[in-house]
Amino acid sequence: MFTDFFQQLPANSRVLFIRLRNLGEAVLDTANLRALKRFRPDLEIVTLVEAIYTDLYAADPDISAIALPRKNTDNRSTFASRLGVIKEIRDRKFTAVINLHGGPTSAQLTFASGARHRVAPAHFRNGYAYNLRIPSVDDILQQPGISQRLHTVENQFAEFQWLGLPGAQAAPTHLHVAPAMQESAQAKLAAADVDVAQPYAVLAPTNEFYTKRWMPERFAEIADALIRRGLQIVMTGAPTEEQRVQLQAVQKATKQKPASLSSLSIGELVAVIAGAKLFVGNDSGPAHIAAAVKTPLVVLFGPASSVRWRPWRAPSELVQNDFACNPCSMYKCEAFDEPECIRSITVEQVARAIDTVLGGNSS
Repeated sequence: MFTDFFQQLPANSRVLFIRLRNLGEAVLDTANLRALKRFRPDLEIVTLVEAIYTDLYAADPDISAIALPRKNTDNRSTFASRLGVIKEIRDRKFTAVINLHGGPTSAQLTFASGARHRVAPAHFRNGYAYNLRIPSVDDILQQPGISQRLHTVENQFAEFQWLGLPGAQAAPTHLHVAPAMQESAQAKLAAADVDVAQPYAVLAPTNEFYTKRWMPERFAEIADALIRRGLQIVMTGAPTEEQRVQLQAVQKATKQKPASLSSLSIGELVAVIAGAKLFVGNDSGPAHIAAAVKTPLVVLFGPASSVRWRPWRAPSELVQNDFACNPCSMYKCEAFDEPECIRSITVEQVARAIDTVLGGNSS
């Protein structure tokens, strides 16, 4: 039995969706948040995200953002920062807060929001924070185990359907490029000797999980092959020392040194990827950005479930080899000395996938 929760919200209600931590999931949320806005144009749709991700919504006509600041030292929110966010939430008088994250911080923020409706999936802990629980997707769709066979966007769509969102299929993701971010990104590309008037490919060879990271020498082979096809190469990564080292490893292995940009804001990253002819990268948040801006992409999957985390409704090719241990926790390879799932992917496999998404063309 579905509810009419969304239909019953008063006209012009403010609704807050909490999505902390992951970039990829913040991008994937845009599919169903935008669908809700189309269904109820009068609603003010706001998402609470990490401060570094607010650029995702800088030019968005449908979704705005509240930032949760983190300490750079240990990536935790401080008590003061949480109090500041709670004050902003309470001052804006949200009718409903829907927690999409599930951690203790998001539960605390939901409980303290002052919202009349505090909503979360039934499997989330910290039940004190909520007065409406969404059943499991298996129960909503009345198919045991179906949630494991659906994409993350489809699972969330089923939860939104239970809350009253109509429709037969989840929408694509979509991100808007802010003009200021476009201008700033082009300046950084030019400073790295990239001619923005000529086609370029974005390579995203980094990942915080070593189990999801394809070898730098193989990314270098792909970079050299794309240069021979007439594409400039732009490598991107997070502004951390670990990821700078990962980018440098690829640069050292290439015959022609590609541009390397590890100091982009999220908004600039969206603009850089949106302007690219092609995106090639590990399973990561930037891959979901590429899907959301409709840049043709090739994404390399190792231990994660490609059923649940593949690019959503985008021009893409997925490269993954089957292993009995897949999917796994990703934190450490328990089956082999090295994560063979990602290491087994060959340059030839990726090259074929690139040919497919480019249709045999580059420039």
